[in-house]
Amino acid sequence: MLRRLSRGGAEAASCADPNALWFDLEHPSEAEEAEVEAALGIDVPTPAERGAFEESARFYEEGEALYLTATLLGRRDEGMFVSGPVTFILAQGKLVTVRQVRPRAFEIGAGRASARVGSAQTGADVLFALLEGAAERLADLLAEATASANAISQRVFAEDRDPDLRSILRELGRAGALGAIAHDSLSSIQRLLTYARIAKGKHGLDDKRLAALGRDVGELERISEAMQPRLAYLQDATLGLINAAQTNVLKALSLATIAFIPPTLVASIFGMNLDAITWFDKTVGPKAVFLLLLLTPLALFAIAKWRKWF
Repeated sequence: MLRRLSRGGAEAASCADPNALWFDLEHPSEAEEAEVEAALGIDVPTPAERGAFEESARFYEEGEALYLTATLLGRRDEGMFVSGPVTFILAQGKLVTVRQVRPRAFEIGAGRASARVGSAQTGADVLFALLEGAAERLADLLAEATASANAISQRVFAEDRDPDLRSILRELGRAGALGAIAHDSLSSIQRLLTYARIAKGKHGLDDKRLAALGRDVGELERISEAMQPRLAYLQDATLGLINAAQTNVLKALSLATIAFIPPTLVASIFGMNLDAITWFDKTVGPKAVFLLLLLTPLALFAIAKWRKWF
């Protein structure tokens, strides 16, 4: 799909419209790529080229165009942990974006990023609006993950109730996965901004805005890094509680074993056909059997209590 947006956020009629500032290619067809390439004289990178991790494939200049690629989060209706590469191409004062995911900052019509896009006068302004919107979205997700970690911490360490440890592990897994993806996205944006500051002169990029956005992204990156050890600690604590619960179960089973094995042994002995043990046939025989059946587990329980096995 190809969107052509002009100044003010309105839809442009064609790529040849002189007021068009932003060409957004989402899952583009070959015809849509060719239309943009012909209008701006650029080469739209392939999905394999956009997905590369090396610096030379993500950040470079080709002719008069600047190519920058960052990993951004998609919308939640695509999946909780969807992310993918988004390529930004600045050429002739216009911006081209090529993507497979749908970040919220790219939605035009509502929100802070949309308002900034509507007031943009150059392709560089649109680039700043999209990157600032992506950073704000990541900040919101990190704040949500932090609040979730606080709530989980209270549930794990509460003394007056028995938490559902399985559900807590799932929540920790979701928060950890989201934090890891957010960190990857912030790291890629930081790399993009570092390269953009080197190439800012030829493409109308404001150094002050780049520096301010870099500081914000760097702080968010530190927050996401600090969150990972905390989530790991909560996971270790949850697993420790699960192990303690399993130990209690095994202890109960051990006590049941102590209770029933000795009487089984005594019953087996007295059930044997031993004619030489004549007192089995006397009146005191059954009483002795039941007394042994009672005393043997009690003696073992007393030994276990003395050894502090429970």
